[in-house]
Amino acid sequence: MLENIRKRDKKAVRILSIVTILSVICCLTLVVITAHKPNSPKFCVRCHSMAPSYKTWNETVSCNTGCLSCHTDNNSGRTLSVEIEDNNCTNTDCHPFEKLTSKVSNYKDLFSFNHKTHLKEYPTNLKLKCTGCHSYLGSNAEEDGKIRHFGIDENTCYICHFIERETPLLTAKDKIAVDECSLCHKDVAVKVMIYEKEFDHLEFVKERKVKCANCHLDVVHRDGNVEEKNCYRCHTKIPKEYLGAERMHDDHVRKHKVPCSPCHNEILHKWGDEYIDNILPARNAVAENENSSMVSSVTGRTRQRVVSIYTKEQESVFGNVPYLLQRKLYAGKGGRGVGDSPDPMYLATVNCTACHKNRDLSVHPLTCNVCHEKGFHKTMAEQQEYITGLLSSLSELLVESQKRGVSRSLIDEAQYNYDLVTSDGSFGVHNIKYVKDLINYSIQNLE
Repeated sequence: MLENIRKRDKKAVRILSIVTILSVICCLTLVVITAHKPNSPKFCVRCHSMAPSYKTWNETVSCNTGCLSCHTDNNSGRTLSVEIEDNNCTNTDCHPFEKLTSKVSNYKDLFSFNHKTHLKEYPTNLKLKCTGCHSYLGSNAEEDGKIRHFGIDENTCYICHFIERETPLLTAKDKIAVDECSLCHKDVAVKVMIYEKEFDHLEFVKERKVKCANCHLDVVHRDGNVEEKNCYRCHTKIPKEYLGAERMHDDHVRKHKVPCSPCHNEILHKWGDEYIDNILPARNAVAENENSSMVSSVTGRTRQRVVSIYTKEQESVFGNVPYLLQRKLYAGKGGRGVGDSPDPMYLATVNCTACHKNRDLSVHPLTCNVCHEKGFHKTMAEQQEYITGLLSSLSELLVESQKRGVSRSLIDEAQYNYDLVTSDGSFGVHNIKYVKDLINYSIQNLE
């Protein structure tokens, strides 16, 4: 019996020894993997959520840089970190600080800037980190058909440059306000041919002293302010000591990689659907509440609720989208039987508020003369009278055509063009050539 116990004990000892040895081997292997495998980006991609980031890194990062070259604490290369420290970007192997700040950089061949001016400390304790502007943007950073691993978050540019301040922020060298158009838009062609006529920017900017915003107005939308509701995107409770930009910037921007956009409301920098669908309807609502009127730019006559302004409650030949009729006509579209013919001012990206400056969208009779030669408003008044005469002739022809049995399709087409021009309400001011072509085409068909 004792012999059997000894045999079982020896067997147990052997099994225990084997298990111990295997455990030690597994532990050593795990230590080796933990210490060395993170150096390989393929280790990171094992996590399913990292696949898109790995793909963009593999396709668009050209230098010999792995995950731990950037995502590590104190540039140690030993521990992973989600946030990227500035030191990892500006080390001697990547973007040395001295070299980065000593030369001028170029963004998309549009404008030049110096990193040095962006890395200093600004009012309200604001000091940008590299990742404040350069970050992984997903599909928003697509270039040449590929999503870049690092992209410029242009919304950050807009927030810093366009946010309203009590004291304007000036450039370091020329002391120009940072929201000045010419800082970025240096690629504007000095002379542009529009319908075989030369348009010279210098004539307007230097000789006539016309500012960019006189024509290209309302291209910056929304305020970029920080609302309390934005905090709840990340936090469930807001400590009182976090009220104020100084503390917020210190914790979120200086110490951590928090982009501007989750806290600040978005700022849009464009002229398009945002302007048509949101800005103008809001301004028109103000005008209606104040029971204000609109003044014609060429006749000086005052009219209540001008037909050229459509709100969502008014019926339009293009449906209920506000100002779509005027927008289409200005772009030389929407009519029948005539090819597209944008107005020259549309081609020059002159938006509605270049003329409709007041909150109630009224237009002063002499508005035209600000940019055009003196007395141009009289020329427009003559053109309006001419269009009015053409519309009168077309109206009579529409009645006669029905009596003469003219093709229903021709009558409907002419009636549509007639309604389009009259509903616009500008009688040619929004696009004089296109309006003339539409009316003349309709008259010729009915005759």
